[in-house]
Amino acid sequence: MDNILKAISDAIWGMPTVALILGTGVYFTVKMRFLQVTSFNSMLKSFKHNILDNKKANPVRVISTALAATVGTGSITGVATALTLGGAGAIFWLWVSAFFGMAVAYGEGVLSIKYRSGKKGGIMYAVKNGIGEPHTAAMYAFFTVAASFGMGSMAQSNSAAQALSSEFSIPPTVTASAVALAAAVCLFSKRDITGRLCSWFVPFLSVAYIAVTLAVIVKNRSGILPAFEKIITEAFGIREACAGMAGFAVKNAVSVGFKRGVFSNEAGLGTTAAIHAQSEVESAHEQGLMNMLEVIIDTFVICTLTAVAILSSVNIDATGCPDGAELVTTACRTVFGGLSGKIVAVSIAGFAAATVLGWSKIGLSAAQYLKSEQNTVYKLMFTASAFLGAVISLDRAWMISDIFNGLMIFPCTAALIILRREIVGEYYKRPVEPKPLSPRSLSGSSSA
Repeated sequence: MDNILKAISDAIWGMPTVALILGTGVYFTVKMRFLQVTSFNSMLKSFKHNILDNKKANPVRVISTALAATVGTGSITGVATALTLGGAGAIFWLWVSAFFGMAVAYGEGVLSIKYRSGKKGGIMYAVKNGIGEPHTAAMYAFFTVAASFGMGSMAQSNSAAQALSSEFSIPPTVTASAVALAAAVCLFSKRDITGRLCSWFVPFLSVAYIAVTLAVIVKNRSGILPAFEKIITEAFGIREACAGMAGFAVKNAVSVGFKRGVFSNEAGLGTTAAIHAQSEVESAHEQGLMNMLEVIIDTFVICTLTAVAILSSVNIDATGCPDGAELVTTACRTVFGGLSGKIVAVSIAGFAAATVLGWSKIGLSAAQYLKSEQNTVYKLMFTASAFLGAVISLDRAWMISDIFNGLMIFPCTAALIILRREIVGEYYKRPVEPKPLSPRSLSGSSSA
């Protein structure tokens, strides 16, 4: 059975699927004139307007909840695994994936506002209301519900339990109970407890982790330039070309980098569109920009800092080099010594718990789409999966969740491609700030 599941997972997450997401991102990038660069200032202004200047808490809670769902353990252990599997060059292709993924994320943000129904929305609503395919929309919602049990709940609580058990000897049942209780409180409360928790917990956790990685980088600052040199040379197989292995090395780096990029920021899966639909941001264009910002924070900031911290302090090519959390711990040990394992464990557990909370909202939105009233059965199942994930082996559950996660790509990218004119049109009808007249034009107008 495991071999069959692995074969299905590998087929779904093969290079054709990654190429589909990349191709979609390239299309929107070209059609919207490299919006990742040309709209960067507008993105920052939208962030300032909706998050910093807005007195309402809703936009803060929405973006924090969305970040909770995306900035998970993949930003720590996922990056470390990418380095050991694909070499330093995988990080370059992770950046490329994220760059074009920003354009995909913009499209998802636009659809989340444009086709929402009241405060309910998501890719399933875009497929149903925008394309007129209710059966495909229901299929996407089903895939989302299934993925929420695996990737969004069981896998995360398992990571938290393992991290806390190995460093603090906390029994997995204790971690399981705590995560399940937090999920239950968020799901069964009539208030937006998820948004309230994420609005302070996620920023605090992210800033704390960024501070840790920056401390490692500063301590090993002599290795910063060699780290970036290693990323670039291995991305194109320059070093391996001398040994006649460039083709394999580049292919491996590209494959691992793109896959980890999709797993990390989830651009192309449409998962956070259901959260963004609940935002009080009325402009679909502005919500699209907020989506792009999430990719920047997740990949270009947190994932990059993890990678540079490791590469500047650890020789990943050495025989017996550790993997996953242990590799991150090895890098932190250069600064924090014996506390490194505990720091990494708390970071992993914190990000994992945040991901569970974020995904509880995503999964519930999909469950409510399939059944319009409050879905008590789903809430109980999600709570149970959060508990079980911490106390059982997850190899098979992880592969199943990978499959459903991957299946979400096809309805999502189909919606983006079919509704591409609406997305591009929303970008070009954005409000344009008036430019001040130059002295020359003023004098010209007065003389006329």
